[in-house]
Amino acid sequence: MNLIGPDQKAAVQRSMSELRSAKTHSESAGTNKAVVTLVENQHSVARVRGFNLLQDEPRSVAGGMRGLTPTDFFMSSLGTCENVVFVRYAALEDVPVEALETTVTGTWDRRGLYGIAGVDPHFKEITIETRVSTSAPKEKVAEVARRTHSGCPIYATLRKDTLLTFRLFVNGEQQPL
Repeated sequence: MNLIGPDQKAAVQRSMSELRSAKTHSESAGTNKAVVTLVENQHSVARVRGFNLLQDEPRSVAGGMRGLTPTDFFMSSLGTCENVVFVRYAALEDVPVEALETTVTGTWDRRGLYGIAGVDPHFKEITIETRVSTSAPKEKVAEVARRTHSGCPIYATLRKDTLLTFRLFVNGEQQPL
């Protein structure tokens, strides 16, 4: 069963057409805004487009475990962005997707959070692992994955300073990109 809806390709084509006809930056600019309010201690609620996202910290640092940590959201944002863009390019290329799972793993030195030993808290490495089940040729899926990385705004932002490692698995088999 293809997880990509029948209207996806037309919606992407319509969006691309509108963006191609944009005459000014303001006609093509995308703006995202989150309003984050501290509830108590380290527990916050982010309001984004009418949705509430709960954030909290683990008990080991006096959190209440009521939501994801900011770094969890960061990894999740990258993974969901990759999935969204993959689906759009797969629809354009008529690549059916029976299953799509993206695992994002990041490594950072927690000492940097507190300025210990002059360590910087940025993520030192992020690995994005995409697993796809499809009847499409592997080379076509790899091309969709390449276009996904270049089109995902979160990846595009990160690739400036972060070592990013990518792995693609098609039907359980690793596919070179």
